[in-house]
Amino acid sequence: MTEFPEIINIIYLGPAGSYTEIAAESFMRSHASQLNKTLKASILQVIEAVDNNSGNIGVVPIENSIEGIVRETLDNLARTTSRVMITGEIIVPISHCLISKAEDISKIDKIISKPEAIAQCQHFIASNLKDSVEKISATSTSEAVRQLIDLPENFAAIGTSKAAEIYGLKIIVKNINDEKDNLTRFVSLGAKVPERTEKDKTSIALTACNQPGSLVDILTVFKENNLNLSYIESRPSKKVFGDYTFFIDFEGHIEDESVQKVIGKIAPLVHFYRFLGSYPKGKAVTL
Repeated sequence: MTEFPEIINIIYLGPAGSYTEIAAESFMRSHASQLNKTLKASILQVIEAVDNNSGNIGVVPIENSIEGIVRETLDNLARTTSRVMITGEIIVPISHCLISKAEDISKIDKIISKPEAIAQCQHFIASNLKDSVEKISATSTSEAVRQLIDLPENFAAIGTSKAAEIYGLKIIVKNINDEKDNLTRFVSLGAKVPERTEKDKTSIALTACNQPGSLVDILTVFKENNLNLSYIESRPSKKVFGDYTFFIDFEGHIEDESVQKVIGKIAPLVHFYRFLGSYPKGKAVTL
């Protein structure tokens, strides 16, 4: 687990009761220091808050096992020229709850949540709610739950048990997501590379030179130096049409001799490179 200063300013994607808040609290659970929470409305605002104050720790989602990458996180980390980097990771199980004022599920004919959460509970909705149930989009699962405060009993929301607790609402059914192994990886952001452990990973972003075989040549460097790739994803560079930025996670720490050797060898093969962080491998938490 990443070590943090005694007084922690933790900045994370809101609103209250979100899975990001659960991840943020999980990062700090074993730390006895004072915790100052600040919620932001966007991932970019979280990154900027960390960039503006090196004492801040940011927490944002980066990947979901069902929906894939969180594009806003990767794109903003790649674009920023700041000192912000990934300092840790944690895996949070996604366990959606059906939340409402209603006593009986049969009374529910409108359901609110962010579109991804509704999509992840399609089988439950089809099997347990009316065929005519209206699906209403919200900006987040926790915002959907908050809206229930001012709505009648025929409305329900898909959200976290924490959001239900915060807003004093009933959980009608727990764990309604269709895929029970739904997991989201969250990362902490900071301005300092954590010390090496025996189980580290490094994240980088790069754009290969526009020449035949350049990406293959880059991947060959990792293979020849026995560095195991655990993740690779491409995103449009947003600079030149057809140009892609590759996000790569691999085992090892930036201070390892083997990692330094690889970084040096791929330098002539890329025209953009961004070190995104070296940090201890994360584990799944229990909710």
